[in-house]
Amino acid sequence: MQKVKCPICETEINDEPFSSFCPKCNWGYSGMEKFYAEGERDDYNLISRKDAKLLFKKGLNKFGEPIEKTKHT
Repeated sequence: MQKVKCPICETEINDEPFSSFCPKCNWGYSGMEKFYAEGERDDYNLISRKDAKLLFKKGLNKFGEPIEKTKHT
């Protein structure tokens, strides 16, 4: 199984479209990210990568909830 970087926070996740979720920011990897513009809403995540990245910079996941701090973050 290959790994890919989360398009939001760059955490390594499994390259399994529609079944991999980033443990850090909660982005659901669809494998379709390359087909959507950065500011276009992703139908799988219901948010754009641009908006998800802005939330991540504020310490929030894609749902607007605080990202839990762990030893690995």
